[in-house]
Amino acid sequence: MRNLEVIATMKIRPGDLQGVKSQMEEIVRSTREKDTHTLRCDFFVNQEGTDCEVHEAFSGERGLIEHKMNTMEPTVVLFRDYASDHHATIFGEVSEGFINLVTERMGRPTVFAFFQGLEPPAGSGDGSGHLEVIARMKIRPGQLDGFKAQAAELIRLTEAKDTQTLRYDWFVDEDGNKCEVHEAYLGAAGLVEHNAHIMEAREVLFRDYAFDHRMSTYGELSQQLRELGKKHAGGFQEFSFVQGLERAPAV
Repeated sequence: MRNLEVIATMKIRPGDLQGVKSQMEEIVRSTREKDTHTLRCDFFVNQEGTDCEVHEAFSGERGLIEHKMNTMEPTVVLFRDYASDHHATIFGEVSEGFINLVTERMGRPTVFAFFQGLEPPAGSGDGSGHLEVIARMKIRPGQLDGFKAQAAELIRLTEAKDTQTLRYDWFVDEDGNKCEVHEAYLGAAGLVEHNAHIMEAREVLFRDYAFDHRMSTYGELSQQLRELGKKHAGGFQEFSFVQGLERAPAV
């Protein structure tokens, strides 16, 4: 069974980046000391210091509930004093009871279901610590089945040809209107290699089945990779790692 993942996004209030970072440290400290089912809690900030994403992974619903209880106080301070526009997206299987619980407290969450991806290499974890990419797109009306068939072709090519790809998981939302692809590579060269292998199949995907392609990266990028992003996705939104469970804070 795959882990339950959550990506929380927020806006950093002008001039309050250091305050956000101080609360990140407190949230990570509480998570490390108290949680028993949390596998990941990594904070990323964009180049402009205006947007933050938190990438979390849990062994199941119980882990997410436990984590929210254990980090409630620093989270309240974070949004009271330093951040705004909080939104969380869930990736994985959740019960209707869990959705009802979240809805009562925060409004109905956005949920994406996993539909296809690579089998993760032994010991690779979730790809954190490597170059990560999230591709977001919309599915053309009435084209979900064709979209999934073409996505399967991209996954087949990735599995058959790539040598540095750690993750390539596709998720679709409840309405079948949106897709996110969560990717991880050993480094920038892995993403360049992957792009070469799936280029033709991806062109068919966006010609016939999808549109509004946007990409975010989490990690160090080469200039070659930035140029590649401009050519195929209108440029990357770049995020840098700041604080997390397993890795030391960025200097």
